[in-house]
Amino acid sequence: MTSIRLTALLGIALILSACASSNESAVAALQQRVQQLEDEKAIREVIVRYGEYLDARDYAGYASLFASDGVWTGGFGSAQGPAAIQAMLEKNLGKPEEGFINKSNFHLMTTAVVEVHGDTAKARSRYLFFTASSDNRPVVALAGRYIDDFVRENRQWKIKRRTTHGVIPYRDGNDPNPPPAPASLSGVTKP
Repeated sequence: MTSIRLTALLGIALILSACASSNESAVAALQQRVQQLEDEKAIREVIVRYGEYLDARDYAGYASLFASDGVWTGGFGSAQGPAAIQAMLEKNLGKPEEGFINKSNFHLMTTAVVEVHGDTAKARSRYLFFTASSDNRPVVALAGRYIDDFVRENRQWKIKRRTTHGVIPYRDGNDPNPPPAPASLSGVTKP
């Protein structure tokens, strides 16, 4: 082979190698972006399931959304770990009767903002809690926000720490002695 042909072939080989390396980098970057979006979607689904389980009074399902050492802090105080969180709900809200179907209230989870950092994440979201009026229409009874830390545990996103803050009426989720719920909410689900 002549040196010109050899130089040309080496040049082509270098260009192809650079293109392959560039493609590998692009594929890796794309995979990372897809994983980020999948993680954010999974965390948003946990936030929505939280309200669904609470409204259904499925306290075991609700508690399963928390990490093994997960902490819930809010109007009922604080509890750590799924078993303690479930017990807290049962103590404060009572165990639902078999076949329970909630026809009197529900949570609407909104405006979730999620920031994923590897196997941990932070999220903030808002909620509205609706109850039935005397003429059986939905009425907003509470409005609040959640501040969450998430962790990937056994390949699933779990709540590591959730603090709930009442906005209307105001309740500080960090206050160890929260004020009592308004009398108008007596007997309704409020976390």
